[in-house]
Amino acid sequence: MTLPFDLALRGYDMRQVESLFAEVDGALATDSAVSRAAARDALRAASLRRRLRGYEMRQVDAAIDERLAALALPDARSGPA
Repeated sequence: MTLPFDLALRGYDMRQVESLFAEVDGALATDSAVSRAAARDALRAASLRRRLRGYEMRQVDAAIDERLAALALPDARSGPA
């Protein structure tokens, strides 16, 4: 998986970020409220390790905030409430 993050000398562990975002993006693609809630919990509980040569931290943090906002919204595919 390639994510649109720049590499930095000190950044977040790439494998850990990729694993987290794979889970979250998969949940965003579903109608499952349970999957979406689990993804939201995973984002909130994430403790990303810092490594030499990793994903740029501010970009990853911003992407986490964006995904948390998307997970808070009702799924648009489910129609009007």
